Amino acid sequence: MKKNLSLVLFKRSLQAALVIAVLISLFPGALYAKKPTTYLAPQYQVPLSPENAFISVAPMANSAGQPESVDLTNEFEKLEVARQSGFKVMPFEGAGEYAKDAIPYLMKSEEMLDSAKLRVIARMIKFDLIKKSGNEKYAEFYKQYVNSPIACFVGLGLGTGPACGQIPAYLPLKDGKNFFFSTLTIIEDIPEMFLVTDAIKNDTFDLVVAHENAHGIMFDMYGSQMSAVEKKSNIGHDGPVISDRGLAYLEGWAEAFEALYGPTNPLLKLKEEEREKYRISEFLFTRQEPVRRDRYIWQTTKKKTGILKNGLQIISTEGVIAGVFYDILTSRAIKDPFVKSVSVMYLHRPKDFIGFIKGWVKEFAEDKRVLYRIFLEGTNYATVSNNARGLYHDYYQAKLKYVQKTMDQKTFYDIKNKWTVYKEELFNTVMKQDNIDANIGPDLWMNVGIIPAAPKAKDLIINISTITPDLLSRFKLSGLNDEDIVKMTQAREAMGILPFKTASEALKNFLGEQKANQVMTENKMTDM
Repeated sequence: MKKNLSLVLFKRSLQAALVIAVLISLFPGALYAKKPTTYLAPQYQVPLSPENAFISVAPMANSAGQPESVDLTNEFEKLEVARQSGFKVMPFEGAGEYAKDAIPYLMKSEEMLDSAKLRVIARMIKFDLIKKSGNEKYAEFYKQYVNSPIACFVGLGLGTGPACGQIPAYLPLKDGKNFFFSTLTIIEDIPEMFLVTDAIKNDTFDLVVAHENAHGIMFDMYGSQMSAVEKKSNIGHDGPVISDRGLAYLEGWAEAFEALYGPTNPLLKLKEEEREKYRISEFLFTRQEPVRRDRYIWQTTKKKTGILKNGLQIISTEGVIAGVFYDILTSRAIKDPFVKSVSVMYLHRPKDFIGFIKGWVKEFAEDKRVLYRIFLEGTNYATVSNNARGLYHDYYQAKLKYVQKTMDQKTFYDIKNKWTVYKEELFNTVMKQDNIDANIGPDLWMNVGIIPAAPKAKDLIINISTITPDLLSRFKLSGLNDEDIVKMTQAREAMGILPFKTASEALKNFLGEQKANQVMTENKMTDM
């Protein structure tokens, strides 16, 4: 009874903190080879047994029945997390109908054991880097943390869905010491979207937890500096969704690991109409091929148009970033891509994917040509040139017509050669100037106070540089009709890089000052 009361009180007291502290992450993918991926770091031997890889815990209660909080006092613990207090926890199987099955399932999953090993390997790399820096005391502390298991809250009903957050926790040991965890992985349902029991039955549960553990790997590398990665968008996130640079970087990294492990599950190769038969969550099912085949670079994956997103949209789309991370991690032309990835994260703490690439080139200059080629070919040079977007579209449409035998060979190859020559010239320029972000415009954020389509919603945040016509139409903003939206979009597409300093300045240019002022006033729109 006391244990149940403790859990109830814990839910109430921690709910608000979790909204901020926990990164809700849900979006799976698929695999490069039909085997786990520790070949990504073969020089690291990790004799990690399943029973030492995962632990289910719950908060301890003090004498008043409240969750027992612990302030961080160790200077090195403070370097590992974004919060200055944690919770004492105790071993606990979990709550709910799947509690008895969740951890045993993870222990039996080759993919999850592989994911857990990669987490340990990442920490080993960080330990080596700390030691190399000469900070012996920090290295001594971190050495004790390297092999810690993945700590899970199973079925505690926190309202987050599957997630991983930088919430420090302490497991008291008999010798009076504490076992320190820098993150907690939360395992629970998302009503009407994802059920743990179904995911265990159809063997997709490991993809979800591997995604969360990938967040944990990044959190381990960034430590208390994780807040450097800004996440401003609040319109939600998924593979094709354009959110912002920071969120796309975070979620793209995690989705890449779903893409790595996905092909080990034959059910994910079924047709869409068979998905519901096996109760596979839609978001787990639909992001597999688009990530591995770099399909989220297009404005839509529903039609074969070949129209690319603009440069800023590209790096603000997590599915795009997932695809490029996947290509990097599976590249045979880059030595130790996983080792280098986490090293860049620790040494440079990039704020977005462009920062990640620049940090990599600074740290591992020998990979510059291959890395640039992977990124630029995967995004069809949209981040470098607005003209590239047009030439790629012409080539893509010509290829469709050629395959359908409605275009002759000479015409097709003339168009193809024009695209090929242009992108090779761009590549050579980028190699000389390192301007991989030459066609990435500024973020122009705006707060929308009134949303007619969702009157209960408040403080919607949109980016005039990236927001799609479909989304603008759905919001049904007062004073903004479909003709205005088309006008805005066409002007933005033609410019490529927007020369404005604020969102309101851009709106006035697109719509005219009088019309823009009307729309901003009626919808209480203000620059951020």
